[in-house]
Amino acid sequence: MGRLSKDGAGVWPRAATREARRIDRHRSLARERQGAGKPRTFGLPAHQSSASVALMFRGEHFTEMLDAKAELPPFTGLRGIAALLVLFFHIRTPAGMELTFGPADPFSVFGYLGVDVFFVLSGFILSHVYGQSFSTRLTSENLRSFTVARFARIYPLHVATTILMLLAYAVALRAGVSPTETSGYELQSVVLGLLLLQEWFGTVAPNPGSWSISVELLNYIALPFLLFLAARLPRYWPIPAIIIGALAAQWPVGTNVLHGFAEFVMGCAAYYAAKQSKMKWPVPLAGLFFVIPFLAPYVLPIRGFGLSALCFTATIYFLAQADSRDPFARLCSWRPVIFIGEISYSVYLLQWFVWIGWKHVMARLPFFADHPYIMVLCASASLIALSTVSYYYFEKPTRAWLRRTLDTGPEGAVPALKQP
Repeated sequence: MGRLSKDGAGVWPRAATREARRIDRHRSLARERQGAGKPRTFGLPAHQSSASVALMFRGEHFTEMLDAKAELPPFTGLRGIAALLVLFFHIRTPAGMELTFGPADPFSVFGYLGVDVFFVLSGFILSHVYGQSFSTRLTSENLRSFTVARFARIYPLHVATTILMLLAYAVALRAGVSPTETSGYELQSVVLGLLLLQEWFGTVAPNPGSWSISVELLNYIALPFLLFLAARLPRYWPIPAIIIGALAAQWPVGTNVLHGFAEFVMGCAAYYAAKQSKMKWPVPLAGLFFVIPFLAPYVLPIRGFGLSALCFTATIYFLAQADSRDPFARLCSWRPVIFIGEISYSVYLLQWFVWIGWKHVMARLPFFADHPYIMVLCASASLIALSTVSYYYFEKPTRAWLRRTLDTGPEGAVPALKQP
């Protein structure tokens, strides 16, 4: 995998130069189409070489990418890392024991913070995708297009995994085991879960992991109005928004709705701050801010989500300014990590279904009972395999079909970017 660096003559390597020229051609074509009154649908291929990704994410290129509505591959990779962190948290406790992972243990103990990465990243990416559309006007057409896109993105897999969990619960009852919280299978919980309102009312859905999607529903409702307002605020508005958001995330409440919404707003603010920034950061800071929330609880009596919200917002801001010298940016641009980011929604929603099977069935087999680390490795591999099938044969086809069927208005041509 090539590394973006200058040779002795101070010239970018030939492959990176060709990639830059190709990006310029696509950008010019997008401008021509926009000038001709056609929808702006410019986007880069989903999988770039590490050299081209690094080239795109040098300061001035990032600003142009925001203007061009291009894809942002490192942020897809960051989403993949967040999904793996949540998985790392869940596999820590198989069958009545608690595993440890040596130096990586903090990322398992506090792996649930991967969901907070999702919230901040969601605000950033959705601001990138819809900022231009909602900054000028709110119409029935663009609101409908946005609603259809979000519904097609999250709801089919949510319903499918809810049905899988209900079937798993029925099988578990016949086998005499209760693999998860029984309150999630009461009629009220099932209805609220299907409506994605469970976290608003403090209940558990049949698929407990869907609580974050319930929080995202509020974020989606607020997004058009946030972006419309952001275009009319002073340029410095991201700074107070991030401060207030961190304080709100720190506030102790009974549900995750407030801190999830606060982190989403902080992600929106990080997008506008990164878009306005002209600064060059000589020190790679994205990875440093990313690891702080996982290590700080060992030395500080930290409660709440204020610190993690601030650090993940800083991570995304500095990742937007990063070049090839930043090792964290290179990690996020690694193709396997980008692939996990592509299938991350399936990875996230299928975790409970896969893990309860391994935890309550496979863990009883003598081999896995004696080798729990092999068991969690096999469980993780089976989840990745099932998520890959889900993404290519369920998520993508149903999303495309729903958008073709439901969004037939003039605003239907939303750029087909990799959305969270």
